[in-house]
Amino acid sequence: MCFYRSSFIDQLSTPCYIVSTDVLCENFQNIRAKADRVGLSLLLAMKGFPLAKAFPFIKSYVDGISASGLFEAKLGSKLGKEVHVHTPAYKKEDAEEIAAYCSHIVLNAPHQLEVFSHVATSKNEFALRLNPEVSVVNESVYNPCAPYSRFGLTKGMLSAVDSRFFEKISGFHVHALCGSSSKDCNNLISAVLENFSDYLPSVSWINLGGGQALLEDDFDFADFAENLDILHLKYHLKTYIEPCEYLVMDAGFLLTTVLDVVHNGKDIAILDTSISCHALDVLKNYYQLPVIYPQAGEKGYSYLLAGNSCLSGDVFGEYSFSAPLKPGDKIVFGDMGSYSFAQMNYFNGINYPDICFYSEKNGFQQIKSFDYMNYEALYD
Repeated sequence: MCFYRSSFIDQLSTPCYIVSTDVLCENFQNIRAKADRVGLSLLLAMKGFPLAKAFPFIKSYVDGISASGLFEAKLGSKLGKEVHVHTPAYKKEDAEEIAAYCSHIVLNAPHQLEVFSHVATSKNEFALRLNPEVSVVNESVYNPCAPYSRFGLTKGMLSAVDSRFFEKISGFHVHALCGSSSKDCNNLISAVLENFSDYLPSVSWINLGGGQALLEDDFDFADFAENLDILHLKYHLKTYIEPCEYLVMDAGFLLTTVLDVVHNGKDIAILDTSISCHALDVLKNYYQLPVIYPQAGEKGYSYLLAGNSCLSGDVFGEYSFSAPLKPGDKIVFGDMGSYSFAQMNYFNGINYPDICFYSEKNGFQQIKSFDYMNYEALYD
């Protein structure tokens, strides 16, 4: 996909998030086919890609969405399919709307069922989040099963739950993965079977969470097919996963413009974007985005690409190009599909990027733009 070769790119306002609907559909179709072969139901995790404008492209490939709270649930309901919600705790004043919008409500603790006691209807299915106590994520900040985790009940905690509670739920939810391999997925399911097999006959479905590296070359569904068969054939459980990152992998880009070039020991190109505002996940995880245009690599002209905020660490990294950069040049970053616009903010009053769709058939389509009035409405 070479949208950046189109002359129209010079007419786009920057900064601008660009979503390739061609790549998006290809990813969803690919993962849907793989999930179908092993009997998995597929949910889109809204937390990383809350773009309802994309729903028409992906609707046929997913069974619903997974929300982390009321706002995501309401937006996700526009898909017109199942709406699952899970959060560490629920506000009583949100309960009625959550019950109205959500088909599946995951409780973080049994007593949270009381929050919904007067608003739940027959359309609501309740579930309980479990902590399988299997840590396959090295970074503690992303490990739901780290010591003292607030997420779900361990085997020991579950044994103290009144047996009558299980008559009120129809599912379980676990989440322990982050960019994890198929072998890690198998370890997760093994832990579920080892720790919670006594409780599985009491429910009809289980959500294995997200974090599966579904499109990596070494990810093989066969690695956990046997354990999935146990969930399906022995316990007759409908089994969900709720990925995000790999559903939108290689589908998102950030188009930006060079505003100025300065020199302080190294050449520094200052861009009309900001890591802290528009690529926060990069700042939090200390990785470097790929530049896909102009072509970067071992070239003759090296630059630090820097954001336009007051944050000293607002630097995308050092890149080399075959020609000098100058004000007005366009830079396109890749790997900006998930956790990009989901985390954009108005730090320093820097405007939100526009959001555009791109397809080979239809070219560019601007779907969102922002101006000062959006900023003022938020803070005035």
